[in-house]
Amino acid sequence: MGKKKQVGEYNDFVDGEKLRDNADIRTSLQHGSSVTKDVPPPNVHRRSKRHGNAKGGPKKPQLTHFLCLPLVTEEARPQFQLGLAKMKEDLERHTKVPPKAVRPLGSLHLTLGVMSLDEAKLDEAKRYLQGLDLYRLLRDITLQTAAEKAAETGTISENMICAMPDTDAFTINLEALLPMQAPHKTSILYAKPTDSTQRLMPFATSLRDQFTQEGYLNKDTRPLKLHATILNTIYAKPKGRGKPSETKETPKHNASQPTEGADNASTTGSLDGESDAPTSEKPESSAKSDGHSPDAKSWRSFDARTLIDVYQDFTWAKNVRIDKVQICKMGAKKIWSGGEDGVGEVLDERYEVVCEKGIFE
Repeated sequence: MGKKKQVGEYNDFVDGEKLRDNADIRTSLQHGSSVTKDVPPPNVHRRSKRHGNAKGGPKKPQLTHFLCLPLVTEEARPQFQLGLAKMKEDLERHTKVPPKAVRPLGSLHLTLGVMSLDEAKLDEAKRYLQGLDLYRLLRDITLQTAAEKAAETGTISENMICAMPDTDAFTINLEALLPMQAPHKTSILYAKPTDSTQRLMPFATSLRDQFTQEGYLNKDTRPLKLHATILNTIYAKPKGRGKPSETKETPKHNASQPTEGADNASTTGSLDGESDAPTSEKPESSAKSDGHSPDAKSWRSFDARTLIDVYQDFTWAKNVRIDKVQICKMGAKKIWSGGEDGVGEVLDERYEVVCEKGIFE
């Protein structure tokens, strides 16, 4: 039997994309063994994978959109460009993973949750987002955070306002490189957002909770784990058919093995799950999509410990202004130099924004 997935360990999505369910379980019996196989009665109907998932439950709804905080601002763009270029060089230096596994600049974001919406429900979600007072939400969180800090430090009320973060200065940093699975056998690496004012997580969690309560986000009871996917080997899958295989790499590594992410203890649980459907291929059906959870199988897992050490103190971007909330469509679209699909060279990849609301409007 496979290893049981721990409750609350990870979400089933990374970067607003769908996952591949590990639905195909093959059991082999060796000749002459004493193992017996339970055979159900003849009248028991076995559900086909066409009519449900591997456990016989109802078919999962297809993921169509996701709620996120965009990261690529004018000020952050050149910082990310330098970092991603460095990442591609280090990837070739320390691993055998192709550079195209590094995510395009335009795809970077923080996913808050995923959606399965028809046109009518999507229109409702758009109206709901436009009707939110995001600035008031941030202001209330700013006041609450300042009050909690004052209570901890014993700051008197006259000084609390002076020490309160500026509501209009909502910025974060993107730092380090962490594995989504075990560091010696992972297929996804991500940068973690850091916020010295401690407002990002309450703000993101509040939005996720509100959209979930209204029925727009797929329900997920696990704590949110904000992350920006930097690398995913699913995007570097070679052309042609073939079964997924695991590449065993053991780069030189002198430091002790790092943990599975420094922020797991406090924000364990949500992956976007950032599910990433390949942008070079059409997303598969909802019952069978590309895998991104720790148990999912990419075509290649690799030992990322050396890369993790190299980027331990690395900052991808400083003072990234969080100023919008977006609803985006699944599947990043390629941006071609010729202006039309398939014409010229691919300049970038971006998710289609179907609705956005400024925080400071």
